[in-house]
Amino acid sequence: MDYEPNKSYIEMRSAGMSVASLVLGIIGLSMGCCIYPPIIFGSLAIILALLSRGGEMHMNSYAKAGLALGIIGMAFGALFLIYSFFTLMAEFGGIDGYLHYIEELMEEMGYPSSNPYDVYDML
Repeated sequence: MDYEPNKSYIEMRSAGMSVASLVLGIIGLSMGCCIYPPIIFGSLAIILALLSRGGEMHMNSYAKAGLALGIIGMAFGALFLIYSFFTLMAEFGGIDGYLHYIEELMEEMGYPSSNPYDVYDML
């Protein structure tokens, strides 16, 4: 990526967006084990890659790589979200079972059973 004085503003803006797309795609792919960040960063990478075209029909190599990494990162995030949901259903029987499990853990740790979210009374 070279910023020459002969390049127009649109070409330089497109180069910046394509590099930003690549960076967001890498971040989204590296955070693939989380649920929401890969979906957020991947979608931003895809949007910036498509916007970097600047009305033309082709993308440069940074934008193509950012687009591919954004799609892969979003797929990892969606797969991990589905895996988390099915694990929650299999282990606890749903959201209610999970919340009941959390309440039991809080009672074992000594939190008050009347209002488990009032932390200031414990101090």
